[in-house]
Amino acid sequence: MKIVIQNGELGQAGGINTYSSRLNRYFNRLNGVESEMFIQRPLCDDFDIMLIQYEPAICPPNLIQTLLKKYTQPIVITAHHNRDIAQMYNVINGFVFHSTNQIVEEPYNYTVIPHPSLVYDNLNKKDIRQSLGLPLDKKIIGTSGFIFGTGKRLPTTVKHILKQLNDDEFLYLNTSMWKGGDNGIRQDILTEVKRLGKEKQFRIDTDFVEDKELNRRLQACDLLYAYCGIGPNDKGSQSGIAADMYGSRRKLIVKNSAHYSFIGKQDKVVVGNEDAEKFADDVIDTLRNSDLNDVQDPTWLSWQEQINKYYKYLKNIRSEF
Repeated sequence: MKIVIQNGELGQAGGINTYSSRLNRYFNRLNGVESEMFIQRPLCDDFDIMLIQYEPAICPPNLIQTLLKKYTQPIVITAHHNRDIAQMYNVINGFVFHSTNQIVEEPYNYTVIPHPSLVYDNLNKKDIRQSLGLPLDKKIIGTSGFIFGTGKRLPTTVKHILKQLNDDEFLYLNTSMWKGGDNGIRQDILTEVKRLGKEKQFRIDTDFVEDKELNRRLQACDLLYAYCGIGPNDKGSQSGIAADMYGSRRKLIVKNSAHYSFIGKQDKVVVGNEDAEKFADDVIDTLRNSDLNDVQDPTWLSWQEQINKYYKYLKNIRSEF
């Protein structure tokens, strides 16, 4: 089966491109599957099925209409957000949602495949820290993802966490630059770190790294946290970086947010307060009073496992067409 994946961020540092690139890579590892990405028009016309990565600002309705008019093959949409998606229910062959909370109205044909996670072998934490130059004698709190986007409010969470750190605790941000820059966030964070006098208990890396290195940096931490500005009832999307944190085999705490609702329901994951300051309190409490080694086996959520569900769904759509 030949699959073409519409990726409106192809070549850019963004969440859609990250997801699409992984999707393309893992499809191409399956026997009998050939996959390639495109931005506005496939490089070939002899494909079997098209998979559109839908996020309203990146894949506008007029592009979808153009593709529908030009191609007769079945088209499936991966719903990275659900805004305005219901208007396409009657013209698209199938939909992939990442969580049931994205489904306001049910389309005729859909499936739910959770946002897959990067899962690699469990590594030696001390060895990772030595190679990265991170402290060996401190408990490390970490977070990751793009430095700007989804209302992360990094300066706020950094401030509230840093001011509570004991001498044997450390905060590590592995937050890469977004395609649109950082809107001054990195400097805001560094200014706050200096004001609090916590330079020796803080580090930020903003380089965009390959998947395996991302996982390695996550494994350097004792506790990971995910926080954004999305509330518990703002249903529309699911977090990819929270899934990757889940897959790192490290203790994880997420905000009580619709953006983290799927990961927040998983075994061993802690759900913290909606308020940024109270969430920081929850992070510190988890670090000091929880069994940080009591973590989940994330293998079931790996790309290696979830890609098979994708393929099965697309194959069924194609056979019914």
